[in-house]
Amino acid sequence: MTTVSMMLLYVFDCSDKEDTTFQVDNKGDFKSSLMVDVKGMLSLYEAAHVRFHGEDVLEKALIFTTTNLKSMMKSSTFTCSPIGRQVQHSLEQPFHKGIPRLEARRFISLYQENDATWNDIVRKLAKLDFKLVQALHKQELCDISRWWKKLNFALKLPFARDRLVECYFWIVGTYYEPSYALARLFLTKVIALTSVVDDIYDAYGTIDELKLFTDAFERWDSSCVNQLPGYMKVCYQTILDEYDEMDAVMNKEECSYHVHYAKEAFEQRRGHVASAVECFMREYGASKQEACNEINKMVEEAWKDVNEGCLARSTVIPRPLLMAILNLTRMVLVVYKYEEDAYTHSDTRMKENVTILFIDPIDP
Repeated sequence: MTTVSMMLLYVFDCSDKEDTTFQVDNKGDFKSSLMVDVKGMLSLYEAAHVRFHGEDVLEKALIFTTTNLKSMMKSSTFTCSPIGRQVQHSLEQPFHKGIPRLEARRFISLYQENDATWNDIVRKLAKLDFKLVQALHKQELCDISRWWKKLNFALKLPFARDRLVECYFWIVGTYYEPSYALARLFLTKVIALTSVVDDIYDAYGTIDELKLFTDAFERWDSSCVNQLPGYMKVCYQTILDEYDEMDAVMNKEECSYHVHYAKEAFEQRRGHVASAVECFMREYGASKQEACNEINKMVEEAWKDVNEGCLARSTVIPRPLLMAILNLTRMVLVVYKYEEDAYTHSDTRMKENVTILFIDPIDP
C-alpha cells in the first residue's frame, strides 16, 4: 500500500483501527515517515479543509501537513520545482476555498508542461472548455460595459468607485456556467449599483441627505425622487428603472431562483459600521493581531458549518443554490484575504485574477 493510500485510509476510514494505527506513533500523532510523499502530504492538506465539526483526525492532519509543507518551502530547490510551486499556491489558497474557475485555469497552466501523467485528451478537453466559456464571459462583459457606460456614472457620480469589471468577476466567481448568463447580467447590475449606494453612505452623503435617501428606499416610491439631492436622484432613479426592467423580464419568461435573488437584492442596503476587527478590539481590549487571530478562528469554525451544510445529504435546498452560496463565500475570502481590500484597491491581486480569467488566452 502506498503512503498516499495509507494516509487517505487513515483519514476517511478511521473505524478500522487495525488498518490505520500504523500511521501514528504511540502519542497518536502522524509519523514523520509520511513526509517522504509530498503529493500525498499535499492531498491530505487539501482534504483537511473539507472537515466538519468534531473531526479531530482532520484537525490534526491540517496542522501536521501545514507545518511540514511550510518546512519544505524553506528549500529554494523545492520552491522552484513544479510541485513546490503547487505547494506554495495551496498554502496561500487551498483548493476548496478558492474560486473554481480561477483554480481550474491555474491547474491547467501548472500541469500541462510539468506533469508526465497528464492525459492528453483530458488536457485538450479542459482547454477547449475554458476557451469556450471564457469567450462567453468576454461577450457578457462587453454587453454589461455598454450598459454601464450609458449610465455615465463616471461623470454624474465621480466620487463613486468605478468597479464594473470587478463586480462581474465577483459574479462569475459565484456561478460561471453558461446556463446562468441572465443571472450574471442581473447580479452584476445589482452589485455595481449597490457599490455606488455604499459609496454614497460611506464617503459622500451628509447625515441629512442620507436620512432622505434611506426613507426613499424604505418607501420604494418614484415620487420620493424629487426630495433627493441631484446625485442621489440619479442613483435612486436608476435603481428603480433597473428593478422594473428585471421584473418585466421575469414576467415574460421562467427564470431561475438565482435571478429572483438578484431582484430581491435591490431591496437591501448596507450601512456603515465598525469592522469586525474594531468591534473585537473594543469589546475585549485586544490588540489588532489578537483580534485578527481570534476572528480567523471564528472563520475556520464557520467554514465547518459551510462544509457540513453543503455536503449534508439530508438537505432539501437545491444543489445549484448551495454551490452559489459556497462560491460566494469563496469569493469573499479571495477578495479580502491578506488584510487587503482587493475590490477597492483593484490594481493589486484583483487585477491579476481578472487578467487570468478574461484577458489572457490559454495556450493551444
